[in-house]
Amino acid sequence: MPENNLILGLAAGYHYGDVRPFLTSLERAGYRGELVLFVSETTRDLDRIGEHNVTVIPLERPAELEHLPYNALRYFLYLDFLKSSDRRFEHVLITDVRDVIFQLDPFDYQWTGGINCTLEDKRMTVGECPHNSHWVRGHLGEKAVTTIEDNYISCSGTTVAGHSSMLEYLQIMTEKLAPYSPGERMAGYDQGLHNHLAHTGQLPGLTFHDNSGPIITLGYTKGEPETDEEGFVLNTAGARAHMVHQYDRKPKLFKKIRSRYADYKTHVGA
Repeated sequence: MPENNLILGLAAGYHYGDVRPFLTSLERAGYRGELVLFVSETTRDLDRIGEHNVTVIPLERPAELEHLPYNALRYFLYLDFLKSSDRRFEHVLITDVRDVIFQLDPFDYQWTGGINCTLEDKRMTVGECPHNSHWVRGHLGEKAVTTIEDNYISCSGTTVAGHSSMLEYLQIMTEKLAPYSPGERMAGYDQGLHNHLAHTGQLPGLTFHDNSGPIITLGYTKGEPETDEEGFVLNTAGARAHMVHQYDRKPKLFKKIRSRYADYKTHVGA
């Protein structure tokens, strides 16, 4: 049942222009499931965001999590939402929002019922990446970096799992995201932890999907991505990707996407 899928995202501090490509592209892709966005006190244009088929939830931050960056806090929000839901979803996607668009229904793909994680471009490993190695080292120590340094980077910004597997993933993540010692450039440390768990066999039922699959992650790819005659981004296998992540790293593509999804009212129902 297409309606029994769930997308969870965090739009803390964003305005409508930041999330419009995400929301509008999802509608045009024909998605019929549930979409939930958590928002902060600084998220603007909630009335315009609410014109889309989305459930907007003001986030609540427990006192013991006051020091956590939003990137880490979101896992606790998602876990609480799933635990308290009276529905059991077939599949759940947790995703970044500001730099993601949809070209096809994200669940129109044969995901496994386990945990599905994405791999970034194979030009870069965890150890070679100054960001990912720093996040792992800062949260888990130098030995943790050495253990996974030769592995390709898994992006924590897009993960798909069956309902029970997503609960298990979020439980594992939240148990290890805290305690946290704030440090310089550590806001993305959740990805460091995600990679350590994924590459050391701590995520049961794990399947990796690289840039030849349904989600293309552009950050470390070379140059602008290939597109088809209609301007949609192709994965490395030459097929239209279901989702495009980190499109803002590509100047020409960023301009095209922001233009394509600039006028929501023109395209409602398209």
